[in-house]
Amino acid sequence: MPSRVPTYALYGEHEQPLIPENLHVESIAERSRLYDWEIAPHRHDLFAQLLCLRSGQGEVVFADGREPFDAPCVIYVPALAEHGFRFARDIDGLVITVVEHRMQALLQAAPELAERLALPRCLRFAAGAPEFMQVERACALLAGEMRGTAPWRMHIVEASLATALVFVARAAATSQHGAEGPSPRSLQHAQRFRALLDRSFREQRSVEFYARELGITPTQLNRVCREVLDTSALGALHARLMLEAKRDLAYTRLSVKEVALTLGFADAAYFTRFFTQRTGMSPSEFRAAARRQMKLGVVGTTSRRTRSTKG
Repeated sequence: MPSRVPTYALYGEHEQPLIPENLHVESIAERSRLYDWEIAPHRHDLFAQLLCLRSGQGEVVFADGREPFDAPCVIYVPALAEHGFRFARDIDGLVITVVEHRMQALLQAAPELAERLALPRCLRFAAGAPEFMQVERACALLAGEMRGTAPWRMHIVEASLATALVFVARAAATSQHGAEGPSPRSLQHAQRFRALLDRSFREQRSVEFYARELGITPTQLNRVCREVLDTSALGALHARLMLEAKRDLAYTRLSVKEVALTLGFADAAYFTRFFTQRTGMSPSEFRAAARRQMKLGVVGTTSRRTRSTKG
């Protein structure tokens, strides 16, 4: 296993769209056959994943080792958690990928549920177990609605996802199969930090503020961020500002100055320099490129041409 685990968009893909999709559903086989049924260890910076496996065998790799599994099985991987897979060719199941801020919005009203889903899980069930069938039904309903065009389908998608997560958390409460990883406290601190950033990033609070909120020192927070996020705490704040800036530029009619003000920048010129240094494009150039991409219908897609060669 490498000393530094790569962070990818979906599985081994390096290329990312300008605007990531919020939720994606596909069969396990649809993606994994592209990689000879083996996905090397990696992490998702912005995504959480839920795999619902109806039949077949395989092996999941977490930070603390490998776990073989036989379906029926549910695997949950929060954002930032190291993981990899090896699937048998007869695997049958779904993988649901959810952008982290959307996952946090679902979980924020239930801290106990969020805590239960803070760590990766491999949950194995007996054949015909009602606990698995509850998760499977919710995932199947979600997948069906995502494929369809019926009115108000996203309401059903949201409800189905929340239902599946609750059933996963209930199963995790009685399961002995959880991947704690070498530093679960660091992972939890990083996840809480990310949640705090989502609430406060527009205020551009100091690193010291976030450290106090987490009950740790700024030095500890920076160490956690470098261990889990591969950046400093300030770097994570800047990345969150950039993500929102891209969304505002792509999806709203706010002027560049208005975007800058909503993100806590007193000076639009400084915001433009901040943005350009990190993207190689000015805010106006990025807006034009993002809208061209949306017109082509490629927003929320990822290239399948690039294949990972890293472990």
